[in-house]
Amino acid sequence: MSDPRDLLDRVWSHLTRGVADRRHPARHPVLATMGPDGPEARILVLRAASRAEGVLELHTDALSPKVAQMAAEPRVALHVWVPKDRLQIRMRARAEVGPGDPALFASLPEAARANYGGAAPGSAPDDGGAGGDPARFALIRCTLLEIDALELSDPHRRALFAAPDWQGRWIAP
Repeated sequence: MSDPRDLLDRVWSHLTRGVADRRHPARHPVLATMGPDGPEARILVLRAASRAEGVLELHTDALSPKVAQMAAEPRVALHVWVPKDRLQIRMRARAEVGPGDPALFASLPEAARANYGGAAPGSAPDDGGAGGDPARFALIRCTLLEIDALELSDPHRRALFAAPDWQGRWIAP
């Protein structure tokens, strides 16, 4: 059996490509948090991926319920499915939410900036928020703790990688 780190290289190749390529499936990972009534999952946009730091970054509205959920329980899960490679990437991470980059917010198209204004996500809509509020533009920084990669090849192969050394080992699919 080959070195599991070859699979880890493929995982990071997909994550990095997801940042740069709007059409790549890694561009839209599922982020799962623990809400008051149990797990909650949603799709976000992957904005940065650093293999050297073991970090993924996403943006959100600071008033989104997921921000409070991550403050109460910073352990999150992320999921990516790459159909062409038949590769499932599951990741466990510790999330921190902080302010987003004001210069990046200013460079967003007006329609995108408007998403960070008006009523809080999940509440009744209102007519406010035109132009958006840069104070609501938040960064989610996910420090990865574990990557579980499942390749649905013939035969299936699965490897588990854990911080901080990311050596990895093959496990049963």
